[in-house]
This record gives sequence, structure tokens and C-alpha cells, in this order.
Amino acid sequence: MGLSMTTLFARAMNNTFDNTQRMMNNNQLNTSAKYIYAMVGGKQCGPYSLGEVMELIKTQQIGPKTYIWKAGMPDWMQAENITDISPHLSMVPPTFNEQ
Repeated sequence: MGLSMTTLFARAMNNTFDNTQRMMNNNQLNTSAKYIYAMVGGKQCGPYSLGEVMELIKTQQIGPKTYIWKAGMPDWMQAENITDISPHLSMVPPTFNEQ
């Protein structure tokens, strides 16, 4: 029985890997597709790709309170409340203010 559980686990992991590879080949994990709009400098801008949004976060043009919209959202939301964008916000250090 131990061997069959190992075999089942290995097959499940293989299927997961295969599905991820298929998704990548179909560009479903592509960060270059442009589908994100943002309010930057008081203006509606976009569409941006997720990669471009990440760059705007790094340069602090998009922050946690920046309003974002993408297809499927009923209304504009702050970036900190959007699941695929909010993790990137924590990758930017806060602005240093010398005392």
C-alpha cells in the first residue's frame, strides 16, 4: 500500500507540473498582457501589463491607495485590496525621511 500512495502522489505532482507548463505555454501566466488601468497623477492611465504595474510600484507612481480597475471588477478599487497587485506593494520600501 505504501508504494501505491507514493505512486499516486507522484502522478498528482506530475499533473500539477504539466498543467502549469500548459498554462505558461498558453500565456495564461503572461505578465505582458495589458489589462490593468490605474489613476496615476490624477489621470486615468493604461492599459498596463502586470509587469508595467510592478515597475510603477517600484518607482512609487502606484501605491496602496492608488485606484486600479481591470475587466471583471465592478468598480475601481485601491491597489492594496486587489489580490494580484497587493503582494507587490510590500516589495517597495517606505520612503526614508531623515530626521
